[in-house]
Amino acid sequence: MAKDEGVHSTVRRIDATMLTLVNTLRQLGVPKGMGTSLNKLRNSVGDLVAHLEMTQRRE
Repeated sequence: MAKDEGVHSTVRRIDATMLTLVNTLRQLGVPKGMGTSLNKLRNSVGDLVAHLEMTQRRE
């Protein structure tokens, strides 16, 4: 397995897990007061995914 394949699969796994979490929360509803925390988490995951993809492109 090449070095960048590991990064790519990690990025895809994180992205898929976050999408599953967001869809589940939409179905169940977000408890009052948790919206801000969940948005911060989603943004942090997005930043991590972008960082991993940029790292992969540089190498």
